[in-house]
Amino acid sequence: MATQGFVPAAASSATAPFVTAKSGDGGRVAWVTLVTGDRALVRGSGTRADVVVDPAPRFGVTQFQQFSRGGDRYVLPGDAAGLVRAGVLDLELFNVTGLVRQGYDDAHSASVPLLVQYTKGRAAAGASKSAGATVRRLLPGVALMALDEKKATASQFWTQTLTVAGDGAAGSTGSGARRLSNGIGRVWLNGKVWANLDQSVPQVGAPAAWSRGLTGAGITVAVLDTGVDTDHPDLVGRVGPTKDFSGKGNVEDGNGHGTHVASTVGGVGAASQGAYKGVAPGARLAVGKVLDDTGFGTFDSVIAGMQWAAAESGAKVVNMSLGAGRSDGTDPVSVAVNELTRQHGTLFVISAGNSGVDEAVSSPAVADEALAVASVSKSDRLSDFSSRGPRIGDGALKPDVAAPGEDIVAARPANIPPLGEPVGDGYQRLNGTSMAAPHVAGAAALLAQQHPDWTAGRLKAALMSTAAEVTEVSPYAVGAGRVDVARATSQPVTALGSVSTYLPWPNQGVVKRQTLTWRNTGTAPVTLALAARLTRRDGEPAPVGLLSLAADTVTIPAGSDASVQVTITAQDKTAAGQYFGVLTARSSNGTVSTRTALSVYQEEEKYELTVNLIDRDGNAPTSSFALLVDLDRVENNHLVAHGEKIRVPRGRYALHGNISTHRDGQEPTVSLISHPELQLDRDAVQTLDARVGKPMSITTDNLAARGGEHSVGMVSKISDCSCTYSMYAELDARFGAVFAATVPGTSSTSFLFLQSRQAYEPRLELFAQTAQPFEVPALWVNESPPAGRGALPVVYGGAGTPEDLAKIDARGKLVLFQVPEGIAWEEILLRTAAIKDAGGEMAMVTLADPALAGLAGGENPMTDPALPTMVGVGPTVQRFVDVVKAESTQASYVSTPVPNLRYELAYGAEHQLNTDQVHQPKTRDLFAVRAAYHDNAVNAVHSVAAVPGFAETIGGGISWFLPVHAGRERTEYFTPGTWEMFEQAGPSNIAIERLRFEAGRYYDIAWNKAVAGPSLRGVVENVSNRPLAWRKDDAIDVILPMFADSAGRPRMPWTAVGDSGSISLYRNGQHAGTVPVPDTAVFEVPDAVADYRLVAEADRKVEWWPLSTKVTAVWTFRSSAADDGNALPMLTARFDPAVDLQNRAPVGGDFSFPVYVERQDKETVDVTAFTVDVSYDDGRTWRPAIVRAVRDHWKISVNHTATGFVSLRAKATDAEGNTVEQTVLRAYEIGGTAGRRGAF
Repeated sequence: MATQGFVPAAASSATAPFVTAKSGDGGRVAWVTLVTGDRALVRGSGTRADVVVDPAPRFGVTQFQQFSRGGDRYVLPGDAAGLVRAGVLDLELFNVTGLVRQGYDDAHSASVPLLVQYTKGRAAAGASKSAGATVRRLLPGVALMALDEKKATASQFWTQTLTVAGDGAAGSTGSGARRLSNGIGRVWLNGKVWANLDQSVPQVGAPAAWSRGLTGAGITVAVLDTGVDTDHPDLVGRVGPTKDFSGKGNVEDGNGHGTHVASTVGGVGAASQGAYKGVAPGARLAVGKVLDDTGFGTFDSVIAGMQWAAAESGAKVVNMSLGAGRSDGTDPVSVAVNELTRQHGTLFVISAGNSGVDEAVSSPAVADEALAVASVSKSDRLSDFSSRGPRIGDGALKPDVAAPGEDIVAARPANIPPLGEPVGDGYQRLNGTSMAAPHVAGAAALLAQQHPDWTAGRLKAALMSTAAEVTEVSPYAVGAGRVDVARATSQPVTALGSVSTYLPWPNQGVVKRQTLTWRNTGTAPVTLALAARLTRRDGEPAPVGLLSLAADTVTIPAGSDASVQVTITAQDKTAAGQYFGVLTARSSNGTVSTRTALSVYQEEEKYELTVNLIDRDGNAPTSSFALLVDLDRVENNHLVAHGEKIRVPRGRYALHGNISTHRDGQEPTVSLISHPELQLDRDAVQTLDARVGKPMSITTDNLAARGGEHSVGMVSKISDCSCTYSMYAELDARFGAVFAATVPGTSSTSFLFLQSRQAYEPRLELFAQTAQPFEVPALWVNESPPAGRGALPVVYGGAGTPEDLAKIDARGKLVLFQVPEGIAWEEILLRTAAIKDAGGEMAMVTLADPALAGLAGGENPMTDPALPTMVGVGPTVQRFVDVVKAESTQASYVSTPVPNLRYELAYGAEHQLNTDQVHQPKTRDLFAVRAAYHDNAVNAVHSVAAVPGFAETIGGGISWFLPVHAGRERTEYFTPGTWEMFEQAGPSNIAIERLRFEAGRYYDIAWNKAVAGPSLRGVVENVSNRPLAWRKDDAIDVILPMFADSAGRPRMPWTAVGDSGSISLYRNGQHAGTVPVPDTAVFEVPDAVADYRLVAEADRKVEWWPLSTKVTAVWTFRSSAADDGNALPMLTARFDPAVDLQNRAPVGGDFSFPVYVERQDKETVDVTAFTVDVSYDDGRTWRPAIVRAVRDHWKISVNHTATGFVSLRAKATDAEGNTVEQTVLRAYEIGGTAGRRGAF
């Protein structure tokens, strides 16, 4: 499992300022484009985030899984599942909440950052020449290439460059199975990295080593961090080679983290008269700036710095006070640590991380060869923030050692704000494992000076074995103990290696033996008494007999080695679990002492499950899979292929199978077969047989609405996290067939079945007019395809080459041509141009690779084909090709690029599924929604989607976003029930409303209607399960939707690319802080009651947003810590003028419209004063509008004497003294004719 991003591992500073300000999480609403080209709308964070998937174009069945792991939510497409399962494609590429957290959502990144391991030079060359990606960096030392995959062409890059059509690899689904392109060995997310003394230096024993003449002289220590202040007195003359990997152009530290770390390693203490001297003041420092001045970097920048440090800088030791998310050690940076250590003998000392929880040691500290460092206080107590082990995946012991990381005083750069508490003129106090690691790196330099011939492994072993005990703390938190370089450099005996034993189930009575060795470099033999102690992670002692020693003493001859055998004997199953401890070896006088870390994992009760899959013809499918889901433990889920055996802990499981069945000349069927709750208490075989599947379909009585996607899903609710695992299949309702069922006789309260259908006119209908006409699945390639209907003779044009075209008469015909795998899209465009030159009317290309359907529908931003061009793939298309080759054929087509109809239909079942689910609702029985789509641009195309309300219980679903012409009204139909409605108008600019529909009733809804402005109530979609603006502990925490529409629907994400602005807070008239974003902020404030003024300003100057170009709001209210958890009493004014579908009001005469004064914490508000001013010159001059109260709102009157734009300014006060003043420049336009529907 790969990691999620790197951090300088610094925890909070020792003291906090009076008030601090930072941007908030923004409600976690974001579009995320995946490496496959699929998009996910992510709302919320963590395992219960709501995710709606908008799939990339594919032929045949589109399949997805949604699940939770490690506190995040994942969306895994079926055509990537096999590659993830094979371990060659990073699962973190599909961690949608993790991608948002790292800033890789679409609002913040136009590309998907990848790290590609290449095995052949031509793979690197091919990827680097692709139009779909930009090479960020080549890392030949570790055979990696950093690529930025352009999101606009992600589907194309995925199918043409990164992968090719597979061969039914286990774990991938249907015709979409993929394999990595030749020469590509593995693909990871290029994740983010971010940055994770006077008592502390003596604490690790440095002065004693100095007294022996050891200062690190002659040793180079590389510091990979945010750079250094090269002019700091403590570092002048100590810095050797430097190199920037952050893009800044130099290594000067604009953050402060790197300078602090570097001076802890080797600062001379000149600015403090030696008080804050580093551990190895004689060492030379090589500085690699791998993190930018904000403290962030990427995997590739860190790996590049590591490669330079190990191969070019001359460093014997490398300090990396940075980290990413937890990892099992297979992420690219951890792999690079191991590889570079083996290549160059470099010791990498790496901070463990600052999560403060178990099983959370971060990458790359989890690497086998890394010396991972935890943090302790100056009294040798475990720091609360220090990340604990063991390593996820295999339970290996990490971290390896500990060192002081609390209240560490070290150098601070001049002329930048301090990260922590300033100490004197040139220092600051910081906390974190970032501060602990450089103590160990300095200690390693002292030891390396003493033993210049020692390898990295020998240095690591010596520092671990001579560590001091950290009392009352398990080794899984501090490893062997706190580093003691005084002992490491003085005693002649070192313990080599450690004990890490795995006892797989069944294991009672199983015996494993391991030999431990001690090395004596002294001139006299040394006898040591041995004692071992193991405890569970909960502190309980290990059962007697689990670990024993062959001897209770060992004598190591001078200049030689001696060994003792350790025996591990598995006990009964009640002893299952992980044990950690230390083997101590002490001389009688205590002058020699070593510590060896111990780790034993007696596996819990596990059983083998064999999974068999059978298709509807009774055969074993070649490219189908099952998802095994632990119903009680969130982390335990597995993709399983037909015939595969898998060992899992005893417990309750669901097994969901996705089985494809081939059909000659037709699209394959898909069958979702589930055992909803399998009790696994012995070895078992479970068969999922597609032949028990029941037909699934949804159709309407409107024959024109025969197009659209049909989606089915199996869902399991997980008790451990109140979250769900789901598996979906989606296909064009016109082709293929869907079957589903639970295994006969089974049921579970954890099981849900969902079925939905979007029905509309097909965007393209193509029929082969043969003796038995049949429909051919095809998509337009053109971004703006023709609309209408027609019929053409069809001719087969071979591969579309000039030689093939010379053999046919293309004039006035549809030319059908086939291209083999590996043909670049640019070449296909050239062939369509040749068809046009030959007189062809239309073209259709058929592809060897089904996933190249991603090139259709405007997904390819390069030049459109020279003539209307379709694309098709699959068995039905091959049947069409065969017919055209064999006989003269006509084809008819109907093209509706933007459908006019819309039906959203959904049904579900619980516990079990054993009957047909064939639904044929009549239009009159559905709920009718009269929808109006507003937009200032006459020809704008919006997109819409809907998710049935019961999908809320499963964390989202699949929904295609359908195009709709703006500036029009239409009636849309829904099955009764609750729906979440999505409407996107402009890039990443989406509005959401949850509605409940009842059969036979109508509902009016207006999307994207002016006036856009602040809304904290209205129709607010808030996934944070908290008020948008609230008092939380000692913070004013606000999310400010500044561009909500006239109904109060915020557009999400709260801001769009190109937005600018700020939020400022004033407390009792004093400025408390400002953040440079207009949508979210968190201000830490004192507990006492105070008067607050919150000022927000948002500017949106982009071509697609001509109205509400500048929105400001000033709120006043009172708050104290007593209001914890409550919404702030903030008012807003919501304007709702009767504008036309272009958001224009009529010109001439008086114009009146309602205004609603709302307060987020109350249904009604007692307004004591309300005024509105109007401006016709973009706010340069203002005049009062006529305002009068009307029942639950206010009505204002203005005068429209000329065309132009109207700006509005409202001021309101309520009975409690809360106020708001909000201003919207260019609120709406004058110049239209508002109709009757305009005000709804």
